[in-house]
Amino acid sequence: MIDMNVLINQLIELFIIICIGYLMFRINILNETVNRHINALIVNVTMPCMILCAVLNIDSSARPSASTVSALFAVSIGYFIVMPVLAFILVKIMRKTMRIKENRQGAYMFMLIFSNVGFMGIPLLRAAFGAQAEIAVFFAAVLNIFFNLSVFTYGVLLIGYGDEKKTSIHLKSLLSPGILSALLGLLVYITNFHFPPALEAVNHTVETVGDLTPPLAMLLVGSTLASMPFGDVFNEWRVYVFSVIKQILLPILLYPLYRLLISDDLLFNVMFIEFLMPVANIALILCTQYNLDKKFASKVIFITTILSLVTIPLVLYLCRQIYGV
Repeated sequence: MIDMNVLINQLIELFIIICIGYLMFRINILNETVNRHINALIVNVTMPCMILCAVLNIDSSARPSASTVSALFAVSIGYFIVMPVLAFILVKIMRKTMRIKENRQGAYMFMLIFSNVGFMGIPLLRAAFGAQAEIAVFFAAVLNIFFNLSVFTYGVLLIGYGDEKKTSIHLKSLLSPGILSALLGLLVYITNFHFPPALEAVNHTVETVGDLTPPLAMLLVGSTLASMPFGDVFNEWRVYVFSVIKQILLPILLYPLYRLLISDDLLFNVMFIEFLMPVANIALILCTQYNLDKKFASKVIFITTILSLVTIPLVLYLCRQIYGV
C-alpha cells in the first residue's frame, strides 16, 4: 500500500487548501460566478494539460505494460457494470430499513457509484505518489473515460429513479475535454511520443499549466462547500449512515476482491484510493439541471468530502490490519 505518512500529509495539505477556498468564499473573494469560471478553467484547460503531461513524462523504461493497461480497462469497465447492480440492492435495503424517501433512491444509487475521482482523486494521486505520480495520473485518466461515459449515459437516467421528474441523455456531454484529453493521452502512450529537446519549452508549458490543477481544484471544492447552507447540512442522520456504508464498510468488504482482480501494486493502489473518494460534484450538477433534490445532494457531497479526509487513511489502515497487507 501507499506510504501512510505521505498520504496523510497530502490530505492535510489538501484540507488546508479546501479551508482557504471556504474562507475565500465567505469573505467574498470567490463567489458562485467565479466558481463557474474556475470549474471551466479546470475542466477545459488545466486538468487536460495535467493528464497529457503525465503521459508525456512517463519514462520509457517505466511505461506500464500492455497487460497492466488491459487490466486497467477491464477493471474500469467491470466497476461501472457491477456497481449499479450492487447500488440498486443496497438502496432497496436502505429503503426498507432506513425509510429513505422514494424520490431519493436514484440519487443514493448514483452517489454510491460515482465518486470524486477527478477533482479530488487526480490531484491527490498526483501529490501522493511521488516518482510514480505520472503513471498514477495516467491510470486515473483512463478510469475517468469510463466514469464520464457512465455518468452521461445510465448515470443520468439513474439519478432520477423514483422521482416523477424525467432525465435524459445528452450524447454531446461524452465529448468533454476530460475524455478527449484522456484519449489523447492513450494515443501518446501507445505511440510512446515525446517532445524533442528543441520543443522542451512546450512540454514545460503543458506541465506548468497542469500543475495548477490540484490547488485550483481544492480551492473550488472549499468554495463550493461554502456556498452550501451550513445550518442545514448536519441535520439528517441518514446521510451519516450512507457515508459510513460508502466510505468505510463497502471499501473494507470489497478490498479482497480488488486485491484478487488486480495484481499490479500501483494499479491496485490507484484504483482502490479512487474508490475511497467522496461523492462526485457531478451529482449536484445533474440534480440542479433536472430540478431534482439538489439540497440533499449538497448535504451528501459536503459531509462525504469532509469525512473523506479521515476515512481514506482510516480505511487503508483498517485494511492493512484486517488483511495483513
